[in-house]
Amino acid sequence: MVDYAGRTNQGRFVLEIRKGKLLHEGHGKKIYATQENDKMILHFKDDIPPWIKSKSKTIKGKGNINAAVCETLLKFLNSYHVATHYLELIKPGELLVQALDMIPIQVQIWNFASGSLIKRFHLKKGAPLEFPILEYYLKDQLLGNPMVNEDHAYSLGYASPEAMKAIDMMARKVNAVLKSYFHRRRLTLVELNLEFGRVKDQIILGDDISLDNCRLWDLEADQKEQDRFFQKAENLGEDYKILEERICS
Repeated sequence: MVDYAGRTNQGRFVLEIRKGKLLHEGHGKKIYATQENDKMILHFKDDIPPWIKSKSKTIKGKGNINAAVCETLLKFLNSYHVATHYLELIKPGELLVQALDMIPIQVQIWNFASGSLIKRFHLKKGAPLEFPILEYYLKDQLLGNPMVNEDHAYSLGYASPEAMKAIDMMARKVNAVLKSYFHRRRLTLVELNLEFGRVKDQIILGDDISLDNCRLWDLEADQKEQDRFFQKAENLGEDYKILEERICS
């Protein structure tokens, strides 16, 4: 076990946060239990996401950058009265968060035509959408993470009508707040993935918002070059650093 000193955002001093059992490991992070049942540690990894083409498997310092970006964005959302699970950055690369009963539905939001949306609807890349498009995907790899709608969520017991309504409202607010935040930093929020959980009857934004689960374009580049981040393997490390500087400054 590893001990950390930290302070929660409730102002209660925590003398020791002990990293306990590994609960889950994904592409970009590990989730650990702590000695307090209502708190967990998110450890951000240096692994390169599988959707980025690169012969290398890691980028030194990437985990620290994603943790810093996530902390910045979740704190900003908190200031706009969006309930998140963020508590504290306890060391570079690791966040202390509130444990949630996660809802197994991922919300994918598009503000501009990109990715699979282009193929499915024969859209021009980068075309602005009149309204943001929200899609829901069941987080179940054995089923291939299928797209679902509200009726699936209700009928199959993944979320209640009240929970889905709250998720929809919160997701749209998060998207609007972050679109403005990024635009002021000369970045376009093209796509965004969100996940939510429960604490008792309250719906809370969970998981992370980092450079691995949103697509950003560069407003400072020429129009044809705006989708420049993470396109060239030799520039990956520099791309992460550039985005961290713009987002966290």
